[in-house]
Amino acid sequence: LEPRLDIVDIDEEEETVAADRRLLRGRHTKLSSSRTDSRCMSYHPRIETSEYGSFVTTRTRNSELWFVNNRRLEEAALGYLARYKTRYEVKVYAYCFYGDQTHYVADYPKLNRADFTRDFNSTVARAVPRYVPSYPGGRVWGRRYSAEFLPESGDKERQFFYTVLQAVNDGLAERLSDYPGYNCFHDAVWGIERKYTVTNWAEYNKAKKRNGSVRLIDYQETVTLKYDRLPGYEEMTQRDYAHMMMRKLEEHRQAIVEKRREEGLGYPDPRKLREVVPGSRPRKTKTSTIKDFRPRVIASCPKRRKEVLEWYFAHYYAYREASKAYRAGDLTVKFPPGMYRPYLRTNIPPP
Repeated sequence: LEPRLDIVDIDEEEETVAADRRLLRGRHTKLSSSRTDSRCMSYHPRIETSEYGSFVTTRTRNSELWFVNNRRLEEAALGYLARYKTRYEVKVYAYCFYGDQTHYVADYPKLNRADFTRDFNSTVARAVPRYVPSYPGGRVWGRRYSAEFLPESGDKERQFFYTVLQAVNDGLAERLSDYPGYNCFHDAVWGIERKYTVTNWAEYNKAKKRNGSVRLIDYQETVTLKYDRLPGYEEMTQRDYAHMMMRKLEEHRQAIVEKRREEGLGYPDPRKLREVVPGSRPRKTKTSTIKDFRPRVIASCPKRRKEVLEWYFAHYYAYREASKAYRAGDLTVKFPPGMYRPYLRTNIPPP
C-alpha cells in the first residue's frame, strides 16, 4: 500500500504543541533551579545522531530579505550545498531559500551536522556581499541555526512538504510557479542532477596577492547537486515516485489555499514579488526571544515524540553535569555520545 502523509488539522496541532509545552515545562523547572548552571548554557546543546533526521532553519539578521530576486546568489549557494553535501556525506531531502531564511531536511549518517552547517552557513554568508552590491556589511545570520529532530520517515516527509510549500503557507504564492525564488521540489522528486561551478575564493585571493595574473578558472570546480529520495520509497521507480509526490503536493497545496480562503486571506500578484528589493524587511515576520518555546522534536506520533524527548533530556542532564565538571577543571570528564565539550579558556590541552 502507498504510504500516505495525513494533513494535521489545527486542533491536533495545537494539542501537540500544548503537550510539548507541558513536557518541556517540567524539565525547565529543574533547569532554572540553579543560576550557576544556566549561565553556562544560554543555548541548548546540540546532539549529533544518525538515528533521527533534522529540520534545520537559519534566519538572517533583522529578517532582512537577502535571498530574493538574485539568481547568481542562489546558484552560488546551491553550489556550496552540493560541495558540502558530498564532502560530509549528508543526505539532503529538501532545501529552500525563502527571503530571510533557509530550510532544509537532512540526515547525518557521519554525525557531522555541526561541521556541515558551520561550513555551509559561513560560506553562504561570505557569498551575500559578493553577489549583493547593496549589502551594507556586518553579519548575515541573526543567530545560531535551529534544528528539530525528525524521528520517523513520515515526519521527514511532512517537513519536506512544509519546506517546498513555505511560500504558499505564508501567503506569498498560490502555486510554486508563482514564487520567483528557487524551489527544490521538481529536482528532488525527479532525481534531477544539476551542475554548479564553485570558486575557492580563499585560495584565489591568496594567490592573487602573490601573482596578479592568476586565472580565476584555475580555482574553480564543478560540483553536482542531487537530492536524496525520502526514506520508505526506495523501491519505487522514479516516475511512480515523482507522480505520487506531485499528487501529494497538490493535496497539501489545496488544503492550505482553502484554509486561507476560509479566513478571508488571499495571495498577491506574482509580479509584486519580483519587485522586492534585496535587503528590505517584510511587513510581518516571526519573532522570538531566547525564553520562548521551541520544539526539540517534530513528530506526528505523541508516543514517539515523548520517547525522543526523554532521550534528548537524558543527554541534556548528562551534558550539564559533565560541563560543570569540565569547567571546574576536570578535563578527563566524559561527555555524552554525540555532544561537544564547551569552550574553555585554558592553556591546558584537553586529553
